[in-house]
Amino acid sequence: MSVRIREATPADASRIAAVAEKAWYEAHAPIIGEEIVAEFLAKYYDTDSLREVIDRDGWITTVAEADEEVVGFVSGGPDDDGPSLLHLNRIYIRPERWGEGIGGRLVASFEQDARALESDRISLRVMAENERAVRFYESAGFDRQEKIYDEMVETESYIYHKKL
Repeated sequence: MSVRIREATPADASRIAAVAEKAWYEAHAPIIGEEIVAEFLAKYYDTDSLREVIDRDGWITTVAEADEEVVGFVSGGPDDDGPSLLHLNRIYIRPERWGEGIGGRLVASFEQDARALESDRISLRVMAENERAVRFYESAGFDRQEKIYDEMVETESYIYHKKL
């Protein structure tokens, strides 16, 4: 089954929300619990919030689509440190599609778009206990910068950077 990478549109918001929900429960509920996952999804991954992110100036939101179904997405925008650093804020793949290379294609697309915006680095944050994601980011060339306590999800997280 062929996977196409394309720019997200506001019409994709509900399909992106469905991907996020499945991925969050699979990857994060064992670490932070279902209650925190549900709160986070309700606050940041409702359809209206996702439409706003898709339309946000200076932000990149891209989907992976197979047979007209959204199977993954990546989103991010300018970091507080300025336009040369772009923050990869969200990347999620439907769990049943993990290991197919979709995440790598989405990161490569995000990097290409970041270069087009004249960014020279990408940052991201990942839960320290999310070993699968940690391995993914390190294999994609991201370098661990620090370990922090992430109050948003009430657990320790790593900050990663990658030079473009």
